[in-house]
Amino acid sequence: MRRPIHAARLRGAASVPAGISAALACALLGACGGGSGSPGSGSTQGVGNASASATQSTNWSGYAVTGTLGSFTKISGSWTVPATDCSGSASTASATWAGIGGFKTTDATLIQAGTEQDCDSGSPGYYAWWEGYPAASVDISTSGKYPVSPGDQITVTIGSSLLLVWSISIEDQTAGWTFTTTTPFLAAGESAEWIEEAPLEASLASGSEEATLADFGGVSFGALTANGASPALTAADAIDMVDAKGNIIASPSAPGASGDSFSVCYGSGSCD
Repeated sequence: MRRPIHAARLRGAASVPAGISAALACALLGACGGGSGSPGSGSTQGVGNASASATQSTNWSGYAVTGTLGSFTKISGSWTVPATDCSGSASTASATWAGIGGFKTTDATLIQAGTEQDCDSGSPGYYAWWEGYPAASVDISTSGKYPVSPGDQITVTIGSSLLLVWSISIEDQTAGWTFTTTTPFLAAGESAEWIEEAPLEASLASGSEEATLADFGGVSFGALTANGASPALTAADAIDMVDAKGNIIASPSAPGASGDSFSVCYGSGSCD
């Protein structure tokens, strides 16, 4: 199974050229093959917070807050790993993560970490990963030390003091493990986000293409912080995921009363 690149292939307000992140991934891989080059892949579906003012993306659903250069240096968030419906025979993928960067067209950098929930020809698979886009994601489960199962409570914390060297922590409170790493990564820090994504798959043989979004049901994000405080999310920060025809395939609920929680649902129904 090809491991996806969790690329920030976000098309906000239809102003980002389709395939802009695919081009970056192709340059990284050194071969673009027959990749689709279409705008990003997606995450949950639901309409609870869908509105004319919500950003529409073909690969992300969730919430993002924005600022100027260097505005965001730390992010955290928690969620319960969703159980993927693999009753069909298709290969599908979904990623749940917290990250800094990649949302604004002026910021091509993205440092992120989270969990993956996939179906490989009908068989479910779960693992944790981190990534400094546009480099490929790092699957931490390959060591056998960091197993992930549906229902696990995950907390991700990412932070840096100078936007040059980043500390990443992924904690599975259910399984009782914590992964930490430090990596050099130059980031613009213009946005902070909590996202359910349909990742970009990439290989040297076929280039890059969007994964079909896995039916993850729904996922709830909580205990969200940006720079150590509540992000104070509002409806204007929401991101709906849409297909090529503009139909909603994943969307978030309204934010919680404290502005530090929300849910994302698969499908076109309400997520509230």
